[in-house]
Amino acid sequence: MALTHVAVAARPATDRGPRRGRRARSAVVALTAAVTLVAAGCGSDESSDESSVSTSAAGCSTGSESGTRTISDTHFGDVEVPAHPQRIVAGWLVGNQLIDLGVPLAGLLDDYQQNASQAELDKVKDLPTVGSIADGLSAEKALSLKPDLVVTSIRQDVVETLAVDKLKEQVPVAAFDIKEPADVWRNYPKVADAVGCGDKVTADLKRLDTDLEQVGIDNKEAISTLGEVAYVEGSAVPGSFQIATSKALTYERLTKAGLTYFSGADPNPERYNQAVSLELTSKLEPANVIFYEADFDGKPTKRTQELLDKTTFKNLPAVKAGNLFPYPAPYAYTITAADMQVEAITSAVKAAKPAQ
Repeated sequence: MALTHVAVAARPATDRGPRRGRRARSAVVALTAAVTLVAAGCGSDESSDESSVSTSAAGCSTGSESGTRTISDTHFGDVEVPAHPQRIVAGWLVGNQLIDLGVPLAGLLDDYQQNASQAELDKVKDLPTVGSIADGLSAEKALSLKPDLVVTSIRQDVVETLAVDKLKEQVPVAAFDIKEPADVWRNYPKVADAVGCGDKVTADLKRLDTDLEQVGIDNKEAISTLGEVAYVEGSAVPGSFQIATSKALTYERLTKAGLTYFSGADPNPERYNQAVSLELTSKLEPANVIFYEADFDGKPTKRTQELLDKTTFKNLPAVKAGNLFPYPAPYAYTITAADMQVEAITSAVKAAKPAQ
């Protein structure tokens, strides 16, 4: 994935205030053990002290010298940001990525908690939150943390909720447009570049693609016997569940690993998932292997456990054959989560029984 950024020479600052895939779990544990938190009691959400947390990620630009650079392709066009941001506030849908990168964080919108591992939660447990997507980002709280950069995803319908117009008058705001959840992943290089980690993420994405392709190469014979695979998850809509479509990252990663995706999915989808009535669970019968939504520990999420418990689901050929496998953290758009998914796909390919 190409890096979409044009860097310029530093200028004086203004006065404006995951072959590592199959070794992913051990690598994550080692990384967590090696992390040193630089945090001093940030206290509650009302905190206004100037502490921040950083894990000094390798491969990211570091330094305390002044200077700015310009990033492009943001919601506000070209934006001048610090060459080496020291106090970053994470807005909507970018908190997990910034935690994963280990950049200096001063505060976060609380949405990161939904798709964070325990290790990630522990890293930022002392940092204040600056609001939620439900109640809105508090510009007052964010500015009280004296940030030198705000990074956020943005969609036209939540511009006001995220208070970006208020923030950008006093602090650089790198806001990146999304339409679908998978766009958060597509924007990862831009988010990383805004905080000085563009080169690292570009290298990580290239390595991740190689890891996925290697799964197909190393297991070509086994994969040729598996037939179709599908990804499913529960739904907030009563009486239904969801199947990933060709617009989903799960589809992209499964097919890049050499697997043949479920032909029963909508061939011309409008969105990344397709709602299916529980009465039509038999639609999944052609799938010989089924992956399901799981958390970082490989356990089904609550909504998906409800689907797995349905008798009609238990009677599917793939489930009876033992070809039901967890797909961890599908909505955690980080390299750490992606490496876990590569490992999960590899394990499933090796364990799955051939199609009859």
